[in-house]
Amino acid sequence: MNTLVVDQVSKIYGEGDQQVKALDQVSLEVASDELLLLMGPSGSGKTTLLTISGALLRPTDGSIQVGGSELTKLDDKELSKFRNDKIGFVFQAVNLIPFLTARENLLVVRSLGGGKVDAGAKKRAEELLDELGLGSKGDNLPSQLSGGQQQRVAIGRALMNEPAMLLIDEPTSALDSELGRQVMELIRDEVKNRDIAGIVVTHDERVLDFGDRIVEMVDGKIT
Repeated sequence: MNTLVVDQVSKIYGEGDQQVKALDQVSLEVASDELLLLMGPSGSGKTTLLTISGALLRPTDGSIQVGGSELTKLDDKELSKFRNDKIGFVFQAVNLIPFLTARENLLVVRSLGGGKVDAGAKKRAEELLDELGLGSKGDNLPSQLSGGQQQRVAIGRALMNEPAMLLIDEPTSALDSELGRQVMELIRDEVKNRDIAGIVVTHDERVLDFGDRIVEMVDGKIT
């Protein structure tokens, strides 16, 4: 089953002579249990495709389906709820809340989505921290964690609501080779074990062997 279906999607910024076509009739499918690596030079449209696929940005033309739901037919409120329930994001800057502990950074996802931080949520957070090798770091603030550990907390936060799709932007850019491979191994395992779709935007050729498939973008098109 394909979790993500992108069909003839274009994204145009600006008007008239100032128009910039960030995506040009892009079509792409990603199955559950598949980790796709999205590569290409800066400005090729990778991050635009990622944000449109994750319902953070609306396309100018075309269709986006996630888990059979047509995103272009949802209003802003419905889109926000869908994004919170079904999509996990890890941005290049991990954006952990600095005054919250690792555990609290996971739990805040539930409260932001209007859910309850109940016993079930706390159990889920503890399980994720253990799974990510951070069982002893739950009470640590981000400043007390290494770069690799912060990246793991960000992955845990993205998985907190059990999404159908995991979208990650440049997860290894600030990590050395060994930590980068550990993080990519973790991402691959999470995608496979949870039977979800995963897309990683990367420039890092050191981690290409972790993907099931590699797609390259140039000038807003998939080559």
